[in-house]
Amino acid sequence: MAFLCLLAFGWLYEETAQWLLRWHGQQLLGQINSLQVGGKPSNLGTLIGAWSKRGTLEKSCSGETCDYFIISRHLLPSPVRGDPEQPHKNWIAGLIDHTGLRNSAIGARVQTENGVIIQKSFIEDVGLPVRDWYLRSGAFVPDLAVSSGENTEFPDYRHINPEHPFRYARRVKGEYGLGVTFTSNESAPEKEKLMNFRFSCITNFLPCRNESEILAEGARLLESQQ
Repeated sequence: MAFLCLLAFGWLYEETAQWLLRWHGQQLLGQINSLQVGGKPSNLGTLIGAWSKRGTLEKSCSGETCDYFIISRHLLPSPVRGDPEQPHKNWIAGLIDHTGLRNSAIGARVQTENGVIIQKSFIEDVGLPVRDWYLRSGAFVPDLAVSSGENTEFPDYRHINPEHPFRYARRVKGEYGLGVTFTSNESAPEKEKLMNFRFSCITNFLPCRNESEILAEGARLLESQQ
């Protein structure tokens, strides 16, 4: 009975942590959306200060350019996370996959130059069940990693589709991840859709299986390009 109570308490603790991360993600996304690319970072210091206490802050500056990256994670204890290097030990992680618990993270990046915001982005990362790690043509994809952000302009190397010249989607590496970039010239309704992250994948009992369940418009953009 004591053992069962301990398991129940552990599950409740991790489940509560997932809901807290989901709530934090909604808050952080709202604050990132309130920043204006091309504008002064008047409230950036307050945002960075508050979120550095809830997660990890990385800051780097070079000349007049500064990059701020905030990330907050919910990680299950290492013995139950699964390990691609030791698949014979993944049976515990496979059991955990049926409990509604998973690794997840939310984050944001802001870049300033000469006192002006030139880039902002948001990141959501949600773990996949162990049984799904190699379903994408045998590639190792352990999580749904989705990012979307606004830049003042595209880097020169981008091959932009003339049908939507102000937005671009790509895989991060091979079959892994979804990255969306759009410029300040994009229409306001389209910007809103490209930053319309869903956070239910963090707390759903049944796991999400595709990036479209996190950022539907970003997934549609990637599909149209392919």
